[in-house]
Amino acid sequence: MNLLYVNIAMGIASCILVGYVAVVGAGTLLRMQALGVAAGSLVWAAWFALAPDEPAGAVRSGGFLAELILLLAWYALVERMLRGPYLQSMPELVRRAVRWVWLVVVVLGVVVALAEPQLVALVDVNAVLQVGLLMLGLLGAVLAAQLYGEATIEPHASLRGFCVAAALVMGAQAFVHALALLVPEVPEWLLLLRIAVQVLALGILSWALQSNPQWSLAIFVSPQARVYAPRLLAALAALLLIVLVAPFYLSMSSSAAVVTAPLYVAVVGFCLTLVLFSERLRAQLRVFVSKHFLPFRYDYREEWLRLIDTLASPGQEQPLPIRAIKSLAQIVGSPGGLLWLREGPAAPFGCIEGWNTQMVSDATIPANDPVIQFMQQRQWILDTAELQRQPELYPGIGRPDWLADLPDALLVVPLFSNETIIGFVVLIQSSSAFRLTFEEIDLLRTSGRQVAAHLAQYSADRQLAEAKQFEAFNRLTAFVMHDLKNLIAQQSLMVKNAAKHKTNPAFVEDAMATIENSVARMNKLLQQLQSGDAAGPRRVVSLASCVNSALRKCEGRRPVPAFVEPVAPVNVYVEAERLASVLAHLIRNAQDATPAEGRVDLELMPGADRASLTIRDNGCGMDEAFIRTRLFRPFDSTKGSQGMGIGVYQARSFVLSNGGTLSVESAVGEGTTVHIELPVAADELEAGGDGGQHATGVG
Repeated sequence: MNLLYVNIAMGIASCILVGYVAVVGAGTLLRMQALGVAAGSLVWAAWFALAPDEPAGAVRSGGFLAELILLLAWYALVERMLRGPYLQSMPELVRRAVRWVWLVVVVLGVVVALAEPQLVALVDVNAVLQVGLLMLGLLGAVLAAQLYGEATIEPHASLRGFCVAAALVMGAQAFVHALALLVPEVPEWLLLLRIAVQVLALGILSWALQSNPQWSLAIFVSPQARVYAPRLLAALAALLLIVLVAPFYLSMSSSAAVVTAPLYVAVVGFCLTLVLFSERLRAQLRVFVSKHFLPFRYDYREEWLRLIDTLASPGQEQPLPIRAIKSLAQIVGSPGGLLWLREGPAAPFGCIEGWNTQMVSDATIPANDPVIQFMQQRQWILDTAELQRQPELYPGIGRPDWLADLPDALLVVPLFSNETIIGFVVLIQSSSAFRLTFEEIDLLRTSGRQVAAHLAQYSADRQLAEAKQFEAFNRLTAFVMHDLKNLIAQQSLMVKNAAKHKTNPAFVEDAMATIENSVARMNKLLQQLQSGDAAGPRRVVSLASCVNSALRKCEGRRPVPAFVEPVAPVNVYVEAERLASVLAHLIRNAQDATPAEGRVDLELMPGADRASLTIRDNGCGMDEAFIRTRLFRPFDSTKGSQGMGIGVYQARSFVLSNGGTLSVESAVGEGTTVHIELPVAADELEAGGDGGQHATGVG
């Protein structure tokens, strides 16, 4: 009586699910499967509620058929989810193997039902049918666990609920049929519990369908058959553990078997559940299976080493783009290929290189091309042969027009860098019988990412080299402009004073000397540009003479610098003209920062090993942050468009290159002090080594 009421409750739950699916729906791809689960549950409940009395847990032809209908309905729903929206996610090998198991069990049931009584008497019909149903229950639980663990979508509680509902039904069926193999009669409370579990599963399924009606449009399961192997082997081990101990339990007394058998089946089921749902145990078992039972078609270690050797081995004569094509072509035995790359995120793709082919395409492919968008969204490899055989797998696209000139093009392999396609490789067909398998797809996809990383680095290095060339050119131009600016300032001052002093013979003589000096400096600048050597001849010169030369360049500016030469001579080994220019720049900076009534003082202090020159002003000064972060950086000026920002940088570089030091002390509103130290030269002063410069025409 208790079983009757519970079966009626299950029938009511099934009717509610049928009505819900019929009225509301369960997604375009799962509607029929959900109706099948509801109908199968209703048939199962009706049969066992109205069936004549028979030993609990036993199955005959009618009961066996009801059990098959229930398991088949749940299996159809789980399989549809595993195959995904495009029927490609579930490996064909696994799908066929599972269907063969179903066929064997159904044929077994038909044979038993139609067999002669004499033949039936020779075997335990109930045990044979129980083994078949146990196999189907374990198989269904494996597939439900596979869906639970391998689905790669965003976290969604309804998906977990769906998997739990399927696992509950399959697990409960497997538990009862396993126990029926070990004991003469299954306890009634376990049968009640099985029905209650199925009612609960129907409720969870209804909630899951209501929460997310578009299951199959969001799910994708790994296409590797090896992912299924650990769970299938675990289920097979559980089946063997039940079947092998059945004779032992049948030899026990009924009371002892009824007590111990449920505990044994529960322990086996618990261990099976751990393997089905524990990622760690499953990973360990997967490694074991892959090593000993399912060898890969490819030796991935060798493939990876060959890929890296092709891409990055030293001494390669071919450029990287050609090696990139070759590294992917080797995987599938392609005789040649073409590489398309783009310069930026919005730039079109252009064919930049080919390997073993004369067909270099002129086609330019925009970034919004349907094929590019398809590969970007799905991260799929475009198999043109499969596109022709099964166009429904590639919705919204056909064979691209830009492959019209490449009739032998077989595969389009996208190159992903940071989840963005930076290019793709078109591989030529190796043979008409070539078929792309899941193993080639995964290997090409992984290798494509590695190739993309190398090509992205290659492109970045090339752009960096070009940027450095432009930077060197810009720096050279800036230094030339800086020197020209000083020469122009010198010439401008001479022209300014010409009208006033043109009748003065001394001025004319000084002007001619200034022009001669400017021409000499410009010729020297041209020589430096042609040779690339900015350094001039170094010799022993008087440091005081270089300071005086720098002061003459700064005449006509206020405040007028004050400098008192030391009594003892101070000689240094430098390029006199460059030193004078450096000091002149520092003096002009001090004058620019100081009001006309202020002071700019120069002090030269001789030393045993090093001479010290100090340029001190009481101008506006600078803060510590500016001195630390900006003062000595090239192309950073506080003078706006009037300055190049390289004078202090040049000064410091020149002093450092001659073994000296240059430091700056300053405070805002108090002034600035520049300290220069240079090694003292022990040699005698060379003739003409005063480092002097002619005046700029000031009379």
